[in-house]
Amino acid sequence: MKLEYTGPKEIISPHGIDFKSGKDDKYVYIQSAMQIYYAIHHDYKKDKIYSHHIKEDKLNDEEILEKVLNLKKDLKELCKNEILELEKYLDKEIENIKNHKEYNKLEQETYKNNLIIMKKYRLQRETNKIVYNHVIQIIVDDIFKHKIKEINTLFNEKFWHILQSIQGELSHHEKRSIGSNLNTIHKEDGIFISLKINSIGK
Repeated sequence: MKLEYTGPKEIISPHGIDFKSGKDDKYVYIQSAMQIYYAIHHDYKKDKIYSHHIKEDKLNDEEILEKVLNLKKDLKELCKNEILELEKYLDKEIENIKNHKEYNKLEQETYKNNLIIMKKYRLQRETNKIVYNHVIQIIVDDIFKHKIKEINTLFNEKFWHILQSIQGELSHHEKRSIGSNLNTIHKEDGIFISLKINSIGK
């Protein structure tokens, strides 16, 4: 298992391989998501507002992955199992091309070859997504644990995407659904993003 940038979402067909613009590899968000995790992961006192200066650590892929896998017990094993299941799915997809009767033999062969060519790309891209999703889940677990009411960051595309992911995980969390509001705030010193979280209660 490793982290490595791949690229945009692939579109594979019997007629070729294309890529979908605007569907970034989750790899680009992992390090920024970790920064949010470290910003909120500490002891809390009631009714106190905490601030944390988010700094851009220059870590290589191996260092980032090591930090992620140390966030939670058995996370490495869990990720490995998910990646293994994903690889089995991709292999089955390749094997089942022969059952696509809507394509002729040449189209089936071309489709199969395209899937084989892109297997490594897809596996790595989905591995990045698995790691990213686990970081988001761990952040949300901390939000529940500490009953965090609001997270503010400087405005940029990465933090906006990450806070949207946190918002989605809050609304579909295994404990219970929690609503939230994501907005931009204009201040004298710049533009900020605010994720306001509904009361979590007990």
